[in-house]
Amino acid sequence: MKINKKNILIIIIAVIFAISCVMLLLYYKSKQSNEEENTELNEISESVIQDYLNTKKNSVMYKNEASLEELKKEYKIIGEDDLYCIETESDGRKVINVKPNINYKVAFCGMMNGEMPELKEIDKIYETKAPTQNGIWINLADRKKIVNYLNNNSKLKAKYEVDQEGYLKITKTEDLSSADEVIRKIIEGNKQYILSISSKCYMVDVVTGEIVENRYNDLEEYQTYEYFEDENKMIIFISENLENKMTNDEIFDSLIELAKQL
Repeated sequence: MKINKKNILIIIIAVIFAISCVMLLLYYKSKQSNEEENTELNEISESVIQDYLNTKKNSVMYKNEASLEELKKEYKIIGEDDLYCIETESDGRKVINVKPNINYKVAFCGMMNGEMPELKEIDKIYETKAPTQNGIWINLADRKKIVNYLNNNSKLKAKYEVDQEGYLKITKTEDLSSADEVIRKIIEGNKQYILSISSKCYMVDVVTGEIVENRYNDLEEYQTYEYFEDENKMIIFISENLENKMTNDEIFDSLIELAKQL
């Protein structure tokens, strides 16, 4: 049976029309679906914003005049009041943290004792044993190891030693490398830095107000150090790298990067 050209043209037009209708239907369905999704997302966003605004309005943590007692109750913190200070986040929220000088003393006393200190003794230990000068002071047990590493480091051209009081000194100052210059700047600076090689340290738990052991390498095996600050003082605990997850040079490089930010 012959199919004339007119019939073929009609069939082609019909097919094109059918395809166009299907595509148009799919487009409108997709558009409708996207509009519904956007509406739903907008409703969720508005709900989240409203919840946030309600929280700011009703929560103690967003009150400018919030007292320590009120905030402790809000955050369910049970430690003694004299351990804490109130700080303000960027969104205006009030938070409770352990006073930096208390955590610093706890960390120092734990380092000096080699065991968990008691809160009642930290002031006395700190007053009698803490270094008083600026520069880099190294814990007695770690002086030989740190100086030996520095004097055999290919990235350093200076020569180092520890004086009788425990402070790191540069004995050869000619032709210093960039890393030497970073260390020299800290040694001659107006802040105090204490170094100790230890994968654990001690700190005050915010919630309970009790001293706890912080084994930071158990939580993050590639963490090269942990530190505590109090005004112009910093105590840095350098990872012992017991599992050999890092090289000594990687640890040293991370400390130099930290020093550059100080």
